[in-house]
Amino acid sequence: MNDYLEMAFLAEPNDVNFGGHVHGGEVMKWMDQIGYALAVRYSKGYAVTKFVDNIDFMKPMKIGDLVRLKAHIVTTGQSSMNIAIEVTSEDLGSGLVVNNCCCTMVFVAIDAEGKKRVLVKG
Repeated sequence: MNDYLEMAFLAEPNDVNFGGHVHGGEVMKWMDQIGYALAVRYSKGYAVTKFVDNIDFMKPMKIGDLVRLKAHIVTTGQSSMNIAIEVTSEDLGSGLVVNNCCCTMVFVAIDAEGKKRVLVKG
């Protein structure tokens, strides 16, 4: 299925802020990475982030949590892809899973000259 992607990994010590939780900037980077990967796979070529909307940081995560990102394409235009992204984390010791963050991102398919291109859908 080319309109859905998941990633999972452990939150590492270099991901935390001075408060001891995973830094919001790291979470934003991870969301951009999964959005990019899905957009490129779906459009069969290079894509760039055009817009990020409604980033909602709900709960913090900590070192050692299993972080899961899920992304799916909500709608598409001629060259754009509207992607919903959800971030959850699991405390592996207790099994507790929490919703950490979500947002919507728009990616645009780009050609070799940096101009919009028509999507070649997967």
